Order: sequence, then C-alpha cells, then structure tokens
Amino acid sequence: MKIFFSGVGGIGMSALAQIAALNGHEVVGSDIKPSYITEKLQQMGIQIFFKQEEKNITEDIDLFVYSSAIDKENPEYKKANLLNIKSLHRSQYLDQILLEKELIAITGSSGKTTTTTLTGLALNQMGVKSNLITGGWIKELNSNVIWNDSNMVVIEADESDGSLLNYHPNIALITDLAVDVNLNSGEFKNVPLQDLKSKLKEIYKKFVERIIDKKGRIIISNDEELFNFIKNNGFIVNVVFGEKTYVDYGVPFIYFDNLIQYEKDGFPFVEFTLGLRLKNDDLYLGNANLKSIGRYNAFNFVGACSTLFSLTENVDCLKKLCSISPQLSFTKRRFEILFNDIVNGNRLVIVDDYAHNPKKISFLIENVNFVYKDYQRIAIFQPHRYTRTMMFWDKLKNSFFNLDYLIILPIYSAGEKPIENINSENLTEMIKKQNTRIKQILYIDDFDRVIRFLRNVVGNKDSIVIFIGAGNITNLANNFASSFYNFVKKF
Repeated sequence: MKIFFSGVGGIGMSALAQIAALNGHEVVGSDIKPSYITEKLQQMGIQIFFKQEEKNITEDIDLFVYSSAIDKENPEYKKANLLNIKSLHRSQYLDQILLEKELIAITGSSGKTTTTTLTGLALNQMGVKSNLITGGWIKELNSNVIWNDSNMVVIEADESDGSLLNYHPNIALITDLAVDVNLNSGEFKNVPLQDLKSKLKEIYKKFVERIIDKKGRIIISNDEELFNFIKNNGFIVNVVFGEKTYVDYGVPFIYFDNLIQYEKDGFPFVEFTLGLRLKNDDLYLGNANLKSIGRYNAFNFVGACSTLFSLTENVDCLKKLCSISPQLSFTKRRFEILFNDIVNGNRLVIVDDYAHNPKKISFLIENVNFVYKDYQRIAIFQPHRYTRTMMFWDKLKNSFFNLDYLIILPIYSAGEKPIENINSENLTEMIKKQNTRIKQILYIDDFDRVIRFLRNVVGNKDSIVIFIGAGNITNLANNFASSFYNFVKKF
C-alpha cells in the first residue's frame, strides 16, 4: 500500500510514517521545512516534499493521512478528495494500527510525554517487550518509536483535542485534570473559556467509561482534583502514584519521598526514594537517580513505575528499575541541555524546554531557581498560539520569578490569526507590573537582537540560559548554542 502523510514532520505524524515503513508500506510525505525529524525519515527511505501542493498527490496513492495542522483548504487535502483517495486523520490511522493490540494510553496536560517515554523504555528494560509511540524525540534512539513484534503498545493519548476518545485502551494512566486545550480542535472549538474544565471532564468521563467497559485498569496520580473526579463518578482505580502522603487510597500507592536536587558541573540531578504502600504496609523499594531536573520528573518516574506494577505486580521489577534509573533516557526539548562548558572562565549552560503553559513554566522556573541558585538565570519565552496565550493570560504574569533577565518574544502563531490586545508587548508590560523579583524584563521582536543581547550578559559569571516554548524558539536555542560550540573549539 502507498500511504501519503501530509504534515509528516510533526511529532505524531512522523511516528506513524515510521511504523508504516517498518510494516512494509511505501511511504511518501510532505512538510513545510526540513528538520531533524524529516532527516531521520529520509534516512529510512521515505520521500518528502518540502512544499505542500496539489502535484504531490498522485492517483497511485492508496491512503492519505493528515495532521491536525492540515485544514480542508490545504491543496494536498483537496487533491486527495478530488481523486477519491481514502483520507484519515492521524488519530484515526493510529486507531487502525492499534486494533487487536493491548494498549496502554497515557494522558493528562502535564508530564504525559515524559511518562509515556519512561514507561515504554522501562517495560523493555525490565523484559516486558512492548512497542512505544511517544510525543517526544528520544535522542539515544533518534526516534519517537519502538516497533517490534510485541502485541503491547504504549502511547501518548492527547486530551487537548479530544482525540484520546479514538482509543480503546486496556490500561490508562491519567496525570491530572489541568486545562491546556487546543481551542481550534473540534471538541473545544466555540466552547467558552469558563466551560473548558467541564468539557474536559466530560471527555475524560467518556474515556474512563471505555476502559471500564473493556474491563481495563485505571492508574491515576494523587492529584486531589483528579482523585475526587474519579471517586465522585464511582470509577474504580487500580493504582495511585505521586509524592508520598498519608492518605489511604485503598489501592496500591507508588510514591517518591526524600527528594533532593543538585547540580554538578552544570548538569542537574534528582534523587529520591521509591516506596510502595500495600494496604497498611509501606515498602522501601530503593533509591532512584535521574539525570534531569525537577520534582515533576520524579512524579513522571513513579507514573512509569505504576504502569509496570499494574502489569506485573512484581516488586522486584520496581527495585530493579530503581537500580537502572540513571540509564533512562529523556526526550528532546524537555530540559534539553544544548551546551554546557566553560566560557571566559565561567560556566555557561544553555537549555531548550518545551514548557508552554503556566503550570509547566512555573515548575520549570521554580526548579531552575533552586538547582542553579548560584547562577545568573536568564529565561527567553516565546508564547505559543494566540488562543493559548488568551486562555492563560492572567496566569502567565505569575509564571516567571526570581530571574536576572526575562526576554519575551512575539507570539508563535502556529497558523492562527491574531487576537486583539493579545500580544507579547502587552504581556511584557503586565509581567513588569507584578512583583516577580526579576531584575530586567524585555520584549525583543528579533532573534538576532536576542543573541546579541545574550552575548553581552553571559560570560562574566556562571550563567544558565533557558529557551522556553513550543514554537520555533528551539531554532534560536540551537543557533545560540552552536555559536558557543564554535567558540570553544577555537581554544
């Protein structure tokens, strides 16, 4: 079968293209520009067009798969319809791939990519052979997919557009009920902002009911709002995970405790103990050590542990997972250190992070301020989408604090039209009015000017520069880091 993927450079679409190729199909695709993702696909023999136009779609194509970024006016979409080529949204195609598979779906607005990745990697490390489709690029694998002959698949199920309702999992893990949705998606379009939480809960209710109908298992964090939502709907939970509390959840509770964070030679580390509460007994399972930052990554790790325990009910597997925890991989753009070296006698750390909502940004800044407390701390933030910025407008003003410099870039539109008064200039002024303990806050509308500014303020003392956002700020981060690699090579 010949399959065309429109928007193949996207993280979700690229996974499907890889699976289709590994399953023996002829795969072709298109995207608007090259990237490390399209480079990987081309290495697999996948032909990619870097201009989306009608002539890319030919009569010999059997299936046209499109991403959420492709609308009905897209020339490829229109040509596929004209030729009566069967068309599927990426989530519909994924659902076809997952038919007859034992499915583990991980969802929630915070931590789902990292938890999905850690779960898939941990299962395979522990000898539980499984496939993995995750929303982050795993550097060590140069892929976001593990695909083998196992009948088990771990996937990231997206609640932000309601597409998680396309899946029928045997096991589901939910991290939280926080609202961070795509206001352009079918499920949330035209939903008033004040009703988004109710709509999201409605979607989760349908999702959990599917699992119960299938006699599946439900894993949740000990987030109070989430736990009450599950309890009030009369749903039965199989495993709870999170930071240690003394609440009796009535089911196995996997938790982290005694967390410490520190920095060594510019790299962050998180250490904690892993515990399991069965009935009234607390079992110590071992010490975990992650090469990453943040209490939230301890949370993601115990989420992966809870899935492993739900499958195996084997305490020894959890103990072993603790012992190999330093070897576990994280994905690109999740506190990805692009550069860490000495420049002019001082350490410089450059980080790319995907955080794009107030909760994630606040967690990131809080942990950076703690771990890198002796460093000059500089954050560059690119708001993502006008609708998302509007949705979080009041909360964004409190997301940044205790920094030396904060630079706000223009909003990355992701194809959206501007919204009146929702812009980075106004956001900058709003943050300035807050008591955020930031020495200097600037709006800069040009990438080259940002780099010139940064070059003037780093190098005089140990510094960490964090590029924050889900848009093309990653290009700025990599360009800035590359310039220092070239500088260091000269000496």
